[in-house]
Amino acid sequence: MKINFRKIEAHTSFEGGKQTFDAAETIGNEMMYNGSILLDIGFEELAKEIYYSKDEIEIPERYCKALELVVKNSRLIAAVKREIINQLNSK
Repeated sequence: MKINFRKIEAHTSFEGGKQTFDAAETIGNEMMYNGSILLDIGFEELAKEIYYSKDEIEIPERYCKALELVVKNSRLIAAVKREIINQLNSK
């Protein structure tokens, strides 16, 4: 599956309001430096790819659960976390 971490559109109000967030640098840094997950060089390469991305990134299925844990433990707001996790779990 592909996710554009530069353009995460998330609901931000009960009235249905949405905002677009750029989460690429936060997620890339969290994966590489702040997470408690150490998988392999492929996960580190994915972190760099997300950090420097300009568009959609292909997320290998083998990293989806690990990336979900990173997102859950990140400093992103709940609405952005929810949207990224939803995208990771849609197949």
